[in-house]
Amino acid sequence: MKEAKRELYPSDLTDAQWEFIKPLLPLDANTGRPRNDDREVINGILYVLTTGCGWEYLPHDIETSWRTCHRRLLEYQRRRVWQKIVSELMKLAYRKGKINLNNAYHDASVVKSKKGAKTK
Repeated sequence: MKEAKRELYPSDLTDAQWEFIKPLLPLDANTGRPRNDDREVINGILYVLTTGCGWEYLPHDIETSWRTCHRRLLEYQRRRVWQKIVSELMKLAYRKGKINLNNAYHDASVVKSKKGAKTK
């Protein structure tokens, strides 16, 4: 008998979010042990990052170990996966008219600054 799915945490990916980032993740290696479920690993990463708890306090009902979540977080940082996800999210927001990248500036040198506090 198959075990029931766990109750979702607020930090868990929705189905739409998962379908969006799934193609941006590195492919599984064809050798060695099978990898843990990528979605569950990312849910574990998001849980720790949103709650601020330590890795070793990851809830037991998340179906992967905290070590795997932490290792995968570092792997995704090294492989620039997070940057790809943010880039694709920005492109999507631009296409939907949520952000305007035509007026984006690299630094604040184009913004007029105030002269500071007036002295008596």
